[in-house]
Amino acid sequence: MGTSKDKAKNTMVNKYRLIYMPIIITLITLFIVSISNYYITKYLLVDQMKEDGTSLAMQTIRQIAGNTASLNSLYEMLEEKIKITAEIVLQHEETMSDDLLRELQKSAAVDELNWYSPEGEILYSNFEGHPGWKAFEGHPLYDFISNNEKELMEDIRPDAITGIPFKYGSIKNIDGNFVQVGILAENIYALTEKFSYQTLVENLAKEESILYALVINTDLKAIADSDIEDIGIIYLDDEEYKETMKGNTTAVEWYYPKIDGKILEVATPIFVDDQIIGALGIGFSMEKVYASIYMFSTILFIIAFIMFLIFLWIQNKNIIKPVSQLDQYIHQIDIENNIKYRLPLLKNDTFFGLASSINNLLDKTHSYFNKIKETQEELYASNREISAAYQQLAATEEELRTQFDEIQSYTEKLENLKQKYEIAITGTNSAVWEIDIIHQTIYFSQAFKNIVGVTIDKKENFHEVLNQLFLKEDKEKLMKEFMDYQKGEKKEIYIQIQIKNSDGHLKWVLIHGKGIYDSRKNLKLLNGILLDISEMKKQEQYVNYLAYHDPLTNLPNRRRFIKKLKEAIEKQQSGAVMLLDLDNFKEINDTLGHIYGDRILEKVAQEFEKLKDEKLFVSRFGGDEFLILVEDEKDIAKIENYAKKITAIFKNKLKMEEDQIHISSSIGITLYPSDSNEVNQLIMNADMAMYKVKNNGKNGYIFFEKEMTEKLKEKAEIEKILREAIKEEAFKLVYQPQICTFTGKIVGFEALLRLRNHPISPTLFISVAEETGMIIEIGRWVTKQVINQLSIWEKMGYTAKPIAINFSAKQLNDLDYIAFLQNILKEMNVDGKYIDIEITESIFLDKTGETIEFLNKLKALGVKITIDDFGTGYSSLSYLTFLPIDKIKLDKSINDKFLELKNVKIMDSLVSLAHSLNLEVVAEGIEDINQYRRLKIAGCNYIQGYLFSKPLEVEDAEKIYYNNFLEMIE
Repeated sequence: MGTSKDKAKNTMVNKYRLIYMPIIITLITLFIVSISNYYITKYLLVDQMKEDGTSLAMQTIRQIAGNTASLNSLYEMLEEKIKITAEIVLQHEETMSDDLLRELQKSAAVDELNWYSPEGEILYSNFEGHPGWKAFEGHPLYDFISNNEKELMEDIRPDAITGIPFKYGSIKNIDGNFVQVGILAENIYALTEKFSYQTLVENLAKEESILYALVINTDLKAIADSDIEDIGIIYLDDEEYKETMKGNTTAVEWYYPKIDGKILEVATPIFVDDQIIGALGIGFSMEKVYASIYMFSTILFIIAFIMFLIFLWIQNKNIIKPVSQLDQYIHQIDIENNIKYRLPLLKNDTFFGLASSINNLLDKTHSYFNKIKETQEELYASNREISAAYQQLAATEEELRTQFDEIQSYTEKLENLKQKYEIAITGTNSAVWEIDIIHQTIYFSQAFKNIVGVTIDKKENFHEVLNQLFLKEDKEKLMKEFMDYQKGEKKEIYIQIQIKNSDGHLKWVLIHGKGIYDSRKNLKLLNGILLDISEMKKQEQYVNYLAYHDPLTNLPNRRRFIKKLKEAIEKQQSGAVMLLDLDNFKEINDTLGHIYGDRILEKVAQEFEKLKDEKLFVSRFGGDEFLILVEDEKDIAKIENYAKKITAIFKNKLKMEEDQIHISSSIGITLYPSDSNEVNQLIMNADMAMYKVKNNGKNGYIFFEKEMTEKLKEKAEIEKILREAIKEEAFKLVYQPQICTFTGKIVGFEALLRLRNHPISPTLFISVAEETGMIIEIGRWVTKQVINQLSIWEKMGYTAKPIAINFSAKQLNDLDYIAFLQNILKEMNVDGKYIDIEITESIFLDKTGETIEFLNKLKALGVKITIDDFGTGYSSLSYLTFLPIDKIKLDKSINDKFLELKNVKIMDSLVSLAHSLNLEVVAEGIEDINQYRRLKIAGCNYIQGYLFSKPLEVEDAEKIYYNNFLEMIE
């Protein structure tokens, strides 16, 4: 009894759980929080470092891709230069000499020219000592002499005579003689240095926190390294670089001995034309990252420790001391020897309520203690009976539980199978079917009702069900599918047919299944699924609809119209094709916006729909044009009546919701087969007729006539006006200033030709002047007027500024133009450097050698030469390396396209490439301040366009001669 008493006293208040356990848990929690914070902080900062490093690597990769494209362009231009120079030399074959090669070498800006015999011996050269040298076996030219190749382009190699590195190219003539053109490697390196990998990695290594950068090739060899002594190292054991060759970017943290610390290395594959050509590796210092992690963790640990001390003080005051005192009082309870003992009650005691409750329990215990003694013996006897019954029940329960567990296991398996089955059937909107071949019955699962709306909940006669659910032709198709399968002609049943639902409407279903055979391999059952594919069929129909309809107006599109017209022609019908164009629709888009313009097109389409009948087919051709087909109609009066109905749509204002707008149309009409039986020709005929309506004032219709000569008349009229203008000097020049991008001051003008008395566009009358040859006389007049204006401004005290003159390719036929220009410059006492001749790339299409000679003569007079409309011509970059030019002028279309934010890097590369070739860049047609800002960032030298000034009369040009346009726009 004493032992039980002592044990009870020892376990009344568990100080370990109540006091010490919370303290220990708090300490452990603080420790875990500190450790977790350290690793979480480390993970976040390192992960951010990886993201930043990867982002920088990807930016660098894009720069490498751009540099690679620029290098490829440079090498292509160099090879094109070699080819053109060789062709020029071949043109002088009859007069070949060492002196001629020296002259051509200087004019073509190459470094070496050699003329070889068919046997490979140098006959003439611009270098003394080269003639007489002969290609030997093993030399690149040795095989070129004997094979049938007409052209050989070599990589950079040492010259066989001098040992100096050159890039060579050779071209044969018909007789086997060939010319070799060489360019010094150091000149090529000067052009490509800024795009090299080494320059890129050295610039990267200068960035803060970047320890090194390197580029490796696909053989894992370092071809560029910010640590120059490491160039050439092969990283065969580096798994990260191997991974980049598979197209993956890696970021790995490792110990770097050179700084005795950890670094983060990011490795990224380099793609060119979707091919991996190598990898970029960048090493980032982790010193600052780990310093931040340690500092943050230390501060958090100090804060946590202070919080723990505060918690310990509160715990001691409110828990530890009161618990110890309560434990002492509880141990003094002795129900057997001192039943009247009660716990002292102290004010402000944390456990005052608990002590009161214990005292209440002691009071009740006292009253029940005697009753317990009285019933103790009685309970002891009952306990023995209950124990015996319990043992018997326990044995029975164990047996029942075993049986229940087995039943429960089977039930769960069946339920899982049922759920999987229902998910598969419900998720695919399908039903299961089964056909009994022997009894000719069919069965459908309950999901069949969800698809068709018809309940077939038991096996029914196969043929009766098919007659009920399918149309005759669909039933025949299905029966054929079944029979083909039974005969072994098909491996499975797979057919798409229509089925009738409960409302009698047709739905598309896919029937798919296979057979089940008995032990004798006789077909017993057919099983499969029936899948609702109505939505899929609707999507197919919608796709087909989109292929032949305009998404805005829902009218048939051009493809559908052409197909319809071909069908009509093949039927040998007669009819008409109309091309309708909405008049002045561009002004509507420009003033009211494209969205409003789209609403007008939709409204017009709705009006056309009201006119449609069995002979009238309306489609949208594109933009604001509509193609209309009148089928199977020979009566021209009836065809014209259709045209009148269409034009009547536009007589009144179109109602656009709350607005009304007046618009008219121009219609060209052509007949088939009388005008043509070709689809394209009919559309062209209608187009010509429609433009005749436009020229006649719009708002009407005209039938195509084979005698139409309106364009010829227009050309003849312009020709007449030009001849009168030449005779009466009815031309004038206007001047558009060219502004320095960085200072805002005028650096020159472009002289633009206009007719005094006729508002004809220069685009029209200059093309006529070129066709008739009058451009030569007009070109001389422009040249004289510009030089005269320079002389006048000089006499008035204005600072001389260059004026640009547009020069047509046709003016090359003016053989005395150079002498004329020289005489006018001398007569007016004007320096040739103030004349800027603007030529287009088309000038080089024919007689390239003669053209270059002509340009060299202009340069000899001090004249500047600019490539005009750069980027819209035929060759663009290929001529820049050898032409004697000073500037390129970027066409407005190029500026509009590549000054958008997504394309601005292309403009940056274009300007950078021009500057690398020592060319200045002029951008014309600039009308937007954002375009100017992007061009300034790109480094464009000069700006021309309405942003600063339109073309001006002489008097107006003098008023703004010294203006600063940057101050005006800012």
